[in-house]
Amino acid sequence: MKGLLIAAATAALVVAGVYALNANDEQRGVAPVESSGQEPASPDAGNLRDELLHSTAQQVGVTPVRGVWGVLMERGYAKGTATIIALADGTASMYLSTGGSVVGGKAYPPAHAAALKLCEQAAEFSKETVSAQDFPLPAKGRVRFYVLTTEGVRVAEGDILPHATDGGHEPLAPLLAAGDAVLEGLKDATKRGLIR
Repeated sequence: MKGLLIAAATAALVVAGVYALNANDEQRGVAPVESSGQEPASPDAGNLRDELLHSTAQQVGVTPVRGVWGVLMERGYAKGTATIIALADGTASMYLSTGGSVVGGKAYPPAHAAALKLCEQAAEFSKETVSAQDFPLPAKGRVRFYVLTTEGVRVAEGDILPHATDGGHEPLAPLLAAGDAVLEGLKDATKRGLIR
């Protein structure tokens, strides 16, 4: 019973964190990210991001899928950044720059499958990415994908809400949809109290 109460409290904190990030953006007309569930972050969330961006698949112990072993999808908001991590072993997690996180998605089949799909989708988008040596956070209203490959880190960036500037085709739309599926998997697992 105590575990269920803790899970419910955690889910409430997570939803509140997402709403806090989105609050100023909604007032300014920037589309919010879906509520994806988060809890207070581990103090080393920034270190994990840095570690992944400076590691290899072998160092992390992940087998690449068509040359891709992970993706960091980062969304910029008025009050911070949301970082979704998907690895080719099914690892799925989310961290907020304001101190929230959801970890353990690898154990929840829908989040696990979504993480794998995001890595596969990133392999399809190699021509839309460029090599990256620096890893800044995205500006407000922008989404940035850091694709972790066997050849190094590659990056692609766009608007959180893509604009139909070229006849309705937004190159990153399928990648964004795959990242959103990871968010939905984490949200669902958190609501069910299966992960924190």
